[in-house]
Amino acid sequence: MRKALLLISLLMSVVFTAFAQERTVTGTVKDAAGDPLPGVAVILKGTTIGTVSNVDGYFKLSVDAENPVLTLKLIGFADQEISVGTQSNISVSMEEDLTELEVIVVSGVASGTPKKKLSVTVAKVGSDQIDQVPAISAAGALQGKVAGVTVTSGAGDPGSSSRIQLRGSTQISGSQDPLIIVDGVMIEGSLADINVNDIESYEVVKGASAASLYGSRAGNGVVVITTKRGTKGSGKTRVTLRNEFGMSSLPTKLKLNNSHNFNLASDWESEKRYTKYDGVTYPDGYEGGANKAIVGSRTPKDDMFMDNPYSRNFDAQDEIFKGGEFMTNYVAVSNNSDKTNFFASFENTAQSGIIKETEGYDRQNFRVNIDHRLNDKLTFSASNLYIRSKTFLPGGQNASNGGIFFETLLMDPDYNPELRNPDGQPYLLTIDPWTNNTNPMYPVWKEENERNRSRMLGSYKLDWSISDAFRLDGQYAFEKRDIKYTSYNPYDTWTIAGSDAVYSKGSLYQSNTSNFAETLQATLSFNKKFGDFTTKGKLSYLFENNQYEWSETSGNDFGVPGTPSFDAIEGQIAASSYVSQVKAHNYFAIVSLDYKDKYIFDGLFRVDGSSLFGENERWQNYYRISGAYRISEDVTIPGIDELKIRAAHGISGQRPNFSAQYENYSVNNGKASISTLGNKDLKPSRSVETEFGLNVDFLKRFRFELVYANTVTSDQFLEVPLPAFAEAPYQWQNAGTLESNTWEASLGINVLKKKNFTWDMNVIWDRTRQQITQLDVPAYLTGPEGQDANAFYIREGETFGMMYGRTFVKSLDQMSSQLPEGSTVDDFEVNSDGYVIAKGTEGTPDEAPILVRDEDGQPIQTQIGDSNPIFKMGLSSTFSYKGFSLYMLWNWKNGGDIYNRTQQWLTRDSRSAMMDQAGKADNMKKVESYYQGFYDANSINEFWVEDGSYVKLSELALTYNVEKAVLSNFVGGAFKGVKVSVIGRNLLTFTNYSGYDPEVTTNNVSGNQSFAFDFAGYPNFRTISGSLTLEF
Repeated sequence: MRKALLLISLLMSVVFTAFAQERTVTGTVKDAAGDPLPGVAVILKGTTIGTVSNVDGYFKLSVDAENPVLTLKLIGFADQEISVGTQSNISVSMEEDLTELEVIVVSGVASGTPKKKLSVTVAKVGSDQIDQVPAISAAGALQGKVAGVTVTSGAGDPGSSSRIQLRGSTQISGSQDPLIIVDGVMIEGSLADINVNDIESYEVVKGASAASLYGSRAGNGVVVITTKRGTKGSGKTRVTLRNEFGMSSLPTKLKLNNSHNFNLASDWESEKRYTKYDGVTYPDGYEGGANKAIVGSRTPKDDMFMDNPYSRNFDAQDEIFKGGEFMTNYVAVSNNSDKTNFFASFENTAQSGIIKETEGYDRQNFRVNIDHRLNDKLTFSASNLYIRSKTFLPGGQNASNGGIFFETLLMDPDYNPELRNPDGQPYLLTIDPWTNNTNPMYPVWKEENERNRSRMLGSYKLDWSISDAFRLDGQYAFEKRDIKYTSYNPYDTWTIAGSDAVYSKGSLYQSNTSNFAETLQATLSFNKKFGDFTTKGKLSYLFENNQYEWSETSGNDFGVPGTPSFDAIEGQIAASSYVSQVKAHNYFAIVSLDYKDKYIFDGLFRVDGSSLFGENERWQNYYRISGAYRISEDVTIPGIDELKIRAAHGISGQRPNFSAQYENYSVNNGKASISTLGNKDLKPSRSVETEFGLNVDFLKRFRFELVYANTVTSDQFLEVPLPAFAEAPYQWQNAGTLESNTWEASLGINVLKKKNFTWDMNVIWDRTRQQITQLDVPAYLTGPEGQDANAFYIREGETFGMMYGRTFVKSLDQMSSQLPEGSTVDDFEVNSDGYVIAKGTEGTPDEAPILVRDEDGQPIQTQIGDSNPIFKMGLSSTFSYKGFSLYMLWNWKNGGDIYNRTQQWLTRDSRSAMMDQAGKADNMKKVESYYQGFYDANSINEFWVEDGSYVKLSELALTYNVEKAVLSNFVGGAFKGVKVSVIGRNLLTFTNYSGYDPEVTTNNVSGNQSFAFDFAGYPNFRTISGSLTLEF
């Protein structure tokens, strides 16, 4: 940003008149880092005589005074006065001025606008903020840097993208993901493959009012990404090389039960390979695992306490998790000449993840950006990005329900990881002789699960400067995505048939996705000053075309081994496919008025027509009005550098899914029947937002912003049940309203700024409350698909994100209202855990928690948790001393409950650590069945709701920039910059949550990432690395 400001200063600097003088003063102007500063206005104080420093920071000025004083001015830097005395050559170092740094915003507005003149909320994150710790995912780079932005990396696995949510939820059933625009390309894929090193800035258009410019695709807000271009270092070629290498690891392991409640053989201690139980006869040479030659079964202890040891305590987490390598290699070349500038880069990233026997994620990015001035009126710009990535996914027989992670946690601690299958293949499948649990490492080793992804993003723009006031530009942009997923089980794969391990003949599954999205836009812009009025505006037309194709093929039983082809399948081959095409025509106009730099008005109107809208609702209108008053331009307040109040009101929307407006049919036994009735009146959801903001810069070192936003999103897309006489059981309708209220605050502080030491801090805070204010369907519970886990209650008047489930009786007063027939309250007591049980049963096999029931004896469903945090905060801090800098980013989430399904299922299989009674006093011990009472047959209940609060050190970097004086004497001064860094990501987490990481979301709760549901997903891992950056 600073370099861009220097160029602006060059354009804005005054041409000063020079006269014949008695002597000449020369000098060099540099910044605090020692880099030359071009465009510095050097003025002889008290006169209009002056000059401007060149690209090397050099200036030459004739003076006639005996003791001249020079004033140096540059936007973004503090003014300096230098007494020259009798010197003929001087060297000046200028310090940045926090209050003078102009942040220019181009998203959601008529044209580039200084942030101090914005009447809506648009946050900007520059490359200086993301280069400290380049995020592995482009979405992750926003974490903790913008108030009102929630970034979660709940998926965890290599190559997955973090999820972004701006302010409160806008969809009851659907994604909260914002519209992402990269160099003018409205991308359909995720940000997982975008290279952070190429990014110049993010502009986050958070609310519906600011996002109104983007109409029916912007109901969840907009994130606009601008990549780097060859605009720095006029006339010079710059080369940047960056290499980073590090290791990833699991930050913490789950605590598990290391005891059991079975009788041990009298000589059990003599056997170290497996646990020897009383009443069981083992075959000769037995070392562990399932074996039909085992005679007898385990017998429970009389007291049923799980306090007997295993012969060995082997944590399966140590077997499946590994330290994984992380590496990125990056090279960029840029040049800026008189007519042409270009930026080209290549990045190779390899992230192996933390699962053994998997290769993780590999990616290569190729970028070329070009800007060419055809003549004084015409400029052509092109942005091109090609991405190729490959992800190796860990397999497993239970991949849809926790996969290998859950299966790992279920393994008893005495299993032997070195046992092999009968044919010598590693990782014995039937690892447990007493249960049906299998070895999760076998499918990880045997199966081949691979996703190959290629993407091409292109944007081409022709800009015609018609006159000083008018500009016309046309832009064509596209994204092409191809994804191929393959799952291959070889011919000789072991599998379970009944209770036996047998060979399968293998299987093959392939899916192919092809998506081509293109836009064509023409825009006429106007910028003119009339006296005290500055007017900006633009008229634009945007055409969108999106074609999507998907197909899948699967088959079982290969005829011959070693041939992963459908031609080799002997069994039946199944296939299906899907094709869609979406078109849209959009028109919009926006105008901005600025009176005397203090009264600002903005208005826009947009019309969208999309084939996704119902036939009777093809065209939809959107608008925005906003205004700002810069009080500090009218009133001088001591210590106040900038004081602005603003307000905005606007509408944006979200488009329905492709099939929602059409009849949908299902085929069963060769007969087609309608499953969903079409809807010609289906409209996009409509987000109406009113926003108020306050901006204050004070004492030349503080920047404060406070924002309140109320957003009402009506016309929610919901599948509504229809009466029995209707043609179909369901229809997609606009049938609900969701309202959210958000407070956001941010504070930037220049704590200390000395010659060799600086300290800068940035604090963000936000709080959101959201409620379902209208619901035109019966209340319902929703949750992760396929897990019988409907924990989140959707009903009118309810807080969005509220958990409902069963509860347990905790007081005798509660018990008195549901006494069994023939019982009195004296027949019950409260145990040491605070739960009501039958009197006299504590510590016995009869001890059991009691569910709260209604008068009919049915368990009551009531509120048990709230996934919404009380508030979120982020704190970033940068200390710099000479060539050293220390950067850290802390994130704090206060409140927000998580449903811990992982622990619930561990209790079902007696693997939860709380069931381990070893070392407890006898009067404090509980039996196995007592804890399994809380498992409650997999029902959602209050026992598994945990506080998800945490404080996390998300990013840390210690960097040394080699000083210019050292570089000038090294390799003939070939290097312009050398930077060495030690980097940490996800380093520390302080929390009471019992899972791997409290940063949990569930992406498949009707597509909603707002709900927190933990079910043994890929854990977020810690990465520690070192990097070396060379510039020449």
